Amino acid sequence: MPELNRRQLLAAALGAAGTLAAGSGVTSQLWPLLGREDLVPGLAPRLALQEAAWTSAADRLSFAAVGDTGSGGRQAMAVANRMAEGYRRAPYGLVTHLGDLCYYGSVEDRFDDVFTRPMRPLIDAGVRFELAIGNHDGDLHHSDASLAEIDAELRLLGTPARHYTSSHGPVDFFYLDSSTPGLFGDDSSEQLEWLDDALASSTNQWKVVCMHHPVYSSGSHGSTPGADEVLEPLLGRRKVDLVLSGHDHHYERTRPQDGVTYVVSGGGCKTTPVGRSRFTAAAASALQYLHVDVVDDRLTGRSIRADGRVLDRFELRAREGR
Repeated sequence: MPELNRRQLLAAALGAAGTLAAGSGVTSQLWPLLGREDLVPGLAPRLALQEAAWTSAADRLSFAAVGDTGSGGRQAMAVANRMAEGYRRAPYGLVTHLGDLCYYGSVEDRFDDVFTRPMRPLIDAGVRFELAIGNHDGDLHHSDASLAEIDAELRLLGTPARHYTSSHGPVDFFYLDSSTPGLFGDDSSEQLEWLDDALASSTNQWKVVCMHHPVYSSGSHGSTPGADEVLEPLLGRRKVDLVLSGHDHHYERTRPQDGVTYVVSGGGCKTTPVGRSRFTAAAASALQYLHVDVVDDRLTGRSIRADGRVLDRFELRAREGR
C-alpha cells in the first residue's frame, strides 16, 4: 500500500466506515489514526443565549480562548456546548480562536460543520470571533493551495490578515501567523518587525499575544523550535502579559518566563498526552477551553473541561514599568 498523508487517510476512513464496521479493509496505518481523531458525529448545541449579554467597559473584558476545534465531531460539539453554557452563566463578547479551525477537508466545504453549527448559539448572541491561523488551516508552508485555504478562512471569519491587532476594553491583542515561514522561516523578519512596532506602540493596560504554535509545550509537538531565540526575547522585552496558543491538544500553563505567562489551550476537539517540564505550572490532557476575565489590573483565567469542571485557575496582575 502506498504511503498516505494524514488527510488522505482520514478521507479513506470517513468514506469506508461501513467496511471498517464489518472488520475488513483496515490497514496498520489507519487504526492508530482513528484512535486519536474525533470522527463520531455529535449533536450541535441548541441553547438560546441572551444577545449581547456581556458587560462592555473601558476597564473590563471577558473573553474565551480555544484552539484545534476543527473536527465537527462529537467531542468538538461537547466543547462548543460547554462554551455556550459558559456564556449563559458568565457572558463574554469575544472568542480568540487559536488555530486549526478545520480538519478533514477544505474550509469552504466544511465551514458549516466545523464552525457555524457548533458555534451557532454564540454567533446568534453576537459574540465576535478572532482567529490566529493554524497549520491545518494552511498546511504550514504557504504553498499556493495553502494560501488559498488561508484566504478562504480569513474571508469566512471576517479576519483582516494573517497577522493583525485588535483592542477590546483594557486589552490589546496581537494575532500572529506562527507557521514556517510566517514567523520562524527566512521571511520571518517582516512579521517580527511588525510585532515589535505594534507592541511598542500599545498603550493599553494588557498585552495578549495569540498564535497557533506554542512557545512552551510539554505535549506531543513540544515547544516550537526557534521560538526561544526569535520570539521569546521580544515578548519579554515588550512586557507582554499572556501568550495563548494551541497546536498541542492539551492544556498547559507555564510559570512566568521573563514575566510572560504562556498557555496552551488546544483541547477543542481532541486530546494528546502531555507531561511536565521545568516551566510547567499546570497541565492536563483534556477537552477544554479557557475563560478569561479582566477587571482593571487583574486578569483571572479558568480552564474549563467539556464536562464543566474547572481544570485550572490562575490570576495575573498587569505589568508595570512599560
